[in-house]
Amino acid sequence: MPETIRGTVLHVVPPADLDDHDLDPELAALAAGHTVAVCRRGGDPSLRQRLRTFLTGGTIDAVTVVLDSTPETGDSLAVTARETDLAGVYDAT
Repeated sequence: MPETIRGTVLHVVPPADLDDHDLDPELAALAAGHTVAVCRRGGDPSLRQRLRTFLTGGTIDAVTVVLDSTPETGDSLAVTARETDLAGVYDAT
């Protein structure tokens, strides 16, 4: 079932650079010819949220999204994607 993924792009791997990264074989097959973007789900947290996360030992909720387009690091992302069998990986192609 598709869902909307909103977040801030932390890292981008364009299609031409996929072979230069040690991707899981299933992710590599899914991403063939597409862009892989690692995003912080929900976007940039406020200073208050960052402090709270730091003090409580929380973590960044990161997801990996396979895309047709190639965003820039720091861009906001809002795409409709379906969850794959890989944990934390979504397909928006």
